[in-house]
Amino acid sequence: MSQDMFLLDCPTYEDYLDTFVTRNDYRFIRNIRFCRMLVELGYRSSAEIYTPEQFVLHKAAVQESLWPTKKSTIFFSDNLKSFDPVLRELAIRERPNIQKMLSTIIFLKHRLKSGFEISGYIDYEHSLRRANLHAEDSIDWAGVFGERAVLKPKRCHLSYFDWHKGHVYYNNSDNYAVVHDVEYGLIFMHKGDHKKICVDISRELYIL
Repeated sequence: MSQDMFLLDCPTYEDYLDTFVTRNDYRFIRNIRFCRMLVELGYRSSAEIYTPEQFVLHKAAVQESLWPTKKSTIFFSDNLKSFDPVLRELAIRERPNIQKMLSTIIFLKHRLKSGFEISGYIDYEHSLRRANLHAEDSIDWAGVFGERAVLKPKRCHLSYFDWHKGHVYYNNSDNYAVVHDVEYGLIFMHKGDHKKICVDISRELYIL
């Protein structure tokens, strides 16, 4: 958290990128947009460069730690009444995920009214935290556990596949980096213990 304190001095995402731009960058490139692009691509710092969404979330987390706006984290499954086995398993894992004692990736397939499928992988803890912060396009977990909302993948999740339209999206989360391996295919690497999780069920789950 301490390494993100400087985000309070950055009113916008562009201001955040500018903190990595050097005087020599201005002198030789003379194009602030191109300078920022180099920062986003990771050419100006060995530190992780946040995406616009990550910038908003990390800044909100710093502000929340200094000036709390709510008494405690909301546990959306606390009043779960459903006997749906999937919801009950997610409820069991909610608190350990929020407390960083467990990390869960959810794989989803959702059939649209057109009959075509979308699918994707969700970082459960990251999604719960976004919901607590009321982040844009976050999952309505209260509605999901109350069976008022459908749990389905979105383009902002770890991965999103629209098989009919041929659209594919990948996004790193605060907990996982998306890795494309020539041999193993799609892999999620946990940023904490660096374990690599292979999604190909015909192979070993963890890769050294």
